[in-house]
Amino acid sequence: MKMIRSAARFGPLVLLLNGLSLAATPFSNVTAAEETADGTPYLQAVQRFADVVLREGRDALGSRRTPLFLDGLEVESRQPIRWPARKEIWVLANLASQQNLLRVLVGLTALTGEPKYRQAATDAVRFGLEELRSETGLLYWGGHTSYDALGDKMISETGQHELKRHYPFYELMWQVDADKTRRFIEAFWNAHIMDWSHLDFNRHGGYKTRLGKLWDNEYRGGPVFFPSRGLTFVNTGSDLFYAGAMLHKFRGQTGPLVWAKRLAHRYVETRHPKTGLGGYVFSCYAPGDRAVLQFGSEFGDRVKEGTLVDSLRAPTKFAHATLCQLMIGEMLGDEGREFVQWGLDDLKALGHHAYDRSNNTILPMITDGTRLTTQDVKRSGYYDAPCFVPLPADSRFLRAYAFAWRLTGDRFCWEVIRSIAKGNALGDPGAEPVGKPSINLQTSCADADAVHALLELHQKSKRPEFLRLACKVADNILARHLSNGLFVKGKEFRFTRLDHREPLALLHLVAVLRKQTGPVPKDWSGEPNFGCTYDNAGRKYDSDVIYSERKQP
Repeated sequence: MKMIRSAARFGPLVLLLNGLSLAATPFSNVTAAEETADGTPYLQAVQRFADVVLREGRDALGSRRTPLFLDGLEVESRQPIRWPARKEIWVLANLASQQNLLRVLVGLTALTGEPKYRQAATDAVRFGLEELRSETGLLYWGGHTSYDALGDKMISETGQHELKRHYPFYELMWQVDADKTRRFIEAFWNAHIMDWSHLDFNRHGGYKTRLGKLWDNEYRGGPVFFPSRGLTFVNTGSDLFYAGAMLHKFRGQTGPLVWAKRLAHRYVETRHPKTGLGGYVFSCYAPGDRAVLQFGSEFGDRVKEGTLVDSLRAPTKFAHATLCQLMIGEMLGDEGREFVQWGLDDLKALGHHAYDRSNNTILPMITDGTRLTTQDVKRSGYYDAPCFVPLPADSRFLRAYAFAWRLTGDRFCWEVIRSIAKGNALGDPGAEPVGKPSINLQTSCADADAVHALLELHQKSKRPEFLRLACKVADNILARHLSNGLFVKGKEFRFTRLDHREPLALLHLVAVLRKQTGPVPKDWSGEPNFGCTYDNAGRKYDSDVIYSERKQP
């Protein structure tokens, strides 16, 4: 009985039973104790992390104490990260950069019953909605604007609003203050959409932009790749249509969903008729399309920013934004079926034309199928050589394909899932979705997206193998990404952010193991960044600074 309790507690931490290795073999010898593991080690790790954050990761600096969380800490000392910028020292407390953390805290309360975690998240959101609001309803947060906990003031690089794959925790915001959340979403669209008639928008939005007609504007559409005053990046585009879909979900209001679909469909309209591959943008920057300027001599009018599949932007376009569409579709049911279809079509086009199964890579190309390599970079410009090096198809892509397969049962997605899983040393999910997987329980994979992907496969197939493999990946996360109670990118780094996605993935695993899947907030795959001038280093993103300094030996 003692051995059974140990196995139930630690799951795949005990991998040798009766001398039999379970690595890379059909999962036919799973014990009842393993199948009923309750995920206690994972929950304890996340709870300890949250306790550290509540104790040492909140704003206790300057002359004003706020309920905001700091963006990052020094791992060993747990002291706030100080950002030397513009001859000042800043300590970032950017509410937009804490959306994964907020979801973790709410999920912890749901699983443990302890109210302090959700209360801390609620207090931070309430402060943001009340104290970090402009007159138009926009929040002072995001990619270029933050709150400085040391100086008790707003700081900004551009004086503009920006969200890029932040995917705010709107459910919590709505519960805290529905009216202010509604006004934020409306102000977000209002400040960023420059021409509603064909949805030209910019990733930057003005904090003083007066509220216009919003959903009552006229939409005419028209050809894509039109001259644009902005840059219609899909990372901001997906944040916009995600916000519109959320507002529709909360209020049942037709307008936000209509415009969310129109915006998402603009990217669909960029697809090449031969391959179905779509673009990262749907317009051409009027001062000069950067791809045309750099590659037009060789490829003529076939190349634009919106017709390139390059290694640096492919994950955002074909993993994160596509996953966002799929999740919106599932959330809205029949009203969101277009989002599901658009996401599925993107993944199938990528799998057919840009995914190389022989080495599990995404191949850079023009969307007409023309392969690009580093040799095509003949002059300097926006795109450098690394943009055209084949990109390993990692767990971000695996999660997107697994989500699409769970929703649609598409057999081609299953074949790509098999290939990506093998390419990431997770074993073979099997020739048939209902067949026996041959999983690798000695994998070194320690990725949050891999946990989510395996939970998707388990949810649809009901195969216990995928759950066990998810536990193995979770064990690797604890071994590799946990240090001094904090989740870290790697133990060699001196600093860490508090907004890691690993703890949220672990909570989802615990919820499945305990059959409590409803309460944990969804992971929308947000990976926010704050970008600004960093003294003696030029323009940097906070993640670059945090993960550039390693511990002293």
